[in-house]
Amino acid sequence: MSCENQDKIHKPRFFDNTMDEKESFEPLPNKHLRGSLTRGLGLQEEIREARKTPIYWWFMTLQASEDYLQCCRNLGKGRLANLYKDFGDVDKKSFAQWWTAQGRKIFAERKKLKRVEAIEERSQLERLAITEDRLIIEVPLTLRRQTAIRQIGKELKKAYEGRDIDIWQQSTAKRQIIKSKVRMSTVETILRVFKIRDENPRLSNYEIGLKSGIDLDLLARTTDGEVIDEALERRRMTIAVSRYLAQAKNLIANAENGIFPSLQKPKKT
Repeated sequence: MSCENQDKIHKPRFFDNTMDEKESFEPLPNKHLRGSLTRGLGLQEEIREARKTPIYWWFMTLQASEDYLQCCRNLGKGRLANLYKDFGDVDKKSFAQWWTAQGRKIFAERKKLKRVEAIEERSQLERLAITEDRLIIEVPLTLRRQTAIRQIGKELKKAYEGRDIDIWQQSTAKRQIIKSKVRMSTVETILRVFKIRDENPRLSNYEIGLKSGIDLDLLARTTDGEVIDEALERRRMTIAVSRYLAQAKNLIANAENGIFPSLQKPKKT
């Protein structure tokens, strides 16, 4: 699905009326956006990159949540008030509008990222402390550069041995995407099925599946080599749509609870 069509998943359809980049705009470090940490991105590039991340699909999932939309219409009051404080209004807004107003702030790093630093002043040296997550190296500048790099590399190899670096564990963003095996292509399909069911309550699950474009590989054969008949195809499609709708319910409920992406049955709060 192209970026132009992705915002059509839910009933509201709007246009990307973002602020002029000439207005006050401060690039924010965001671990989800390619290039954000190294060179900084302009607003339009931020939006393009953000559309490629699970952040986009969290936004779309909230647009599929009737409870969250109602919270937006109530100006943030109700059961989902705490979520609204961060995500703000998604009702009748495009992703670009929401990203500019809310998304870029809640998924940006709130503290400076750690980096390699050269100790050039005594005051810096006095603040140093030996800790488990720090390696202090003295480099005599009388060494040849290649020799120094080789020796530094050896020390780094020893220091990193056995360490599992999780950049997300170190994130200071206000809202976090959880570790999950759920693919965003699956989320897209789930939301499409949910939307079509919402708009067509009288259709059967089989008809919803056809309208959603679910591919069940209709040329698949049984272990006996017989072509699957129409009745079996209908049952398979009906089961698949039922599963997608159940997953949509869980996906939306978890997103409302600040957990995304998760298809697990939400915990009672």
